[in-house]
Amino acid sequence: MDVRITKIDPRAVIPAYQTDGAAAFDLTIIEDAVIPSRGTAFLRTGLVFGIPEDHVLLIMARSSLFKKFGLTLANQVGVLDADYCGPEDECHIYLFNPQDTDVKVLAGSRLAQGIVLPRPRVTFVEGTAAERSRGGFGSTGGYG
Repeated sequence: MDVRITKIDPRAVIPAYQTDGAAAFDLTIIEDAVIPSRGTAFLRTGLVFGIPEDHVLLIMARSSLFKKFGLTLANQVGVLDADYCGPEDECHIYLFNPQDTDVKVLAGSRLAQGIVLPRPRVTFVEGTAAERSRGGFGSTGGYG
């Protein structure tokens, strides 16, 4: 599948899969930043994606984000819709620092990863969802 991409900043890095078996491609930030203790930062990639109409780009943390930096994605999973593709619709990485100290990240750091998936459209029909019940939230594993 082809995905159109526009570099709106010359420092932007076209995403790449790091291995042949990788399911997601890495996203790179283009500016140094300091994420304050217990604070957030909205970091630029310099990229606008042209996701195919019937697909979505999901943005997730790289597995090394917390291990190397102690950071998480502030929104846990970012959703970039197919219609978010205009000249001002830059893809950003939204980070949260849960630590007691500030964290500096450098331009060129690969902090998040993206995966393009089909986007199904459902029709919601009002009525009883099911006749049976499993026992509610947490019913299959307890809390221990």
